[in-house]
Amino acid sequence: MPSVSWKLRLLCCVLAIVGGGSLVGASEVGPQPRHGAFASIRAARNVIHEPVHAEPGPQLLEQVAMVGQPDVTGARFPSGLTIQGGTRRRMILFTFDDGPSKRTTPHLLDVLDELGIKALFFLTSESFGNGNPWEREHAEIVRDIVRRGHMVGNHTETHRQLPLLNNAEIEAELARSGRKIAWAAGSYPRLIRPPGGAMSKRVEWILAENGYTSVMWAVYPADLEEQTPEGVVRTFFRVLDRREQDTGDRGGIILMHDTKPLSLRALPRIVDALERRNCTLLARGEELYDIVGDLGYFIPGYELDESLEDRQAALREDTAKRCGSVALVD
Repeated sequence: MPSVSWKLRLLCCVLAIVGGGSLVGASEVGPQPRHGAFASIRAARNVIHEPVHAEPGPQLLEQVAMVGQPDVTGARFPSGLTIQGGTRRRMILFTFDDGPSKRTTPHLLDVLDELGIKALFFLTSESFGNGNPWEREHAEIVRDIVRRGHMVGNHTETHRQLPLLNNAEIEAELARSGRKIAWAAGSYPRLIRPPGGAMSKRVEWILAENGYTSVMWAVYPADLEEQTPEGVVRTFFRVLDRREQDTGDRGGIILMHDTKPLSLRALPRIVDALERRNCTLLARGEELYDIVGDLGYFIPGYELDESLEDRQAALREDTAKRCGSVALVD
């Protein structure tokens, strides 16, 4: 057998030392003895931080005083319903999923204020409600949503599709997200949008047993898939017009996402296009598009504070002033 040179033997030793060090470093990721400092570190990492206040107190309720909206979490709506979101009337309700996001949601709230629109936010509670500063900032955004008079609903804790979970997992999702929203918003949520709209009879029954009304949607302008605000606007009206042709629904609940910057830019363009359509509809003597802020308009038989006829009368007067005597062609 040929002899091994001393240089090769030295190289092998160096590699062994380096490799051993790597293995030691890697072993720290694996199981550690449950004693001493290692046990304390592991225990700290495994702590689940619950909301600082499990139940909202009087000071918090005063802090998030409802501005023009006495029931931001939908307690007045019958539980166990599944609202599909379509309507034969030209009513539009904007809803936003997946937030809050520190990067985008505050800007969206400003846009909604400028447009004079009240919306419904379905919150994914994983981003708020625990003890760290980042999550406290997101909880403050939830409170700002409430202070500005918008409604909030549950979009679960982890955004997993509910039919893929067992009953205990679904109950855990609802309990954790419900507590967090109650802590941040001032009252327990009674509205829910199942992630992805995924539903089954079993899930529907569990949601009803927990006192939830499920809210689906009629128009999705693909703000998660489109690359530009113009693309979102085009998809919005393509879906809206197709639904009118196929189902007779001329309005409905809109699904968008407050985590997408292009959604913020698309929203004013959608509203502007609806107003231009209203100029043409007014000239034809037809019903106008009405952007509402109350889910009750989509529940058959629900007693409304303001009738659709009164809203249309006020809208026609406002549209006539805005459009003048010339109807714009869409």
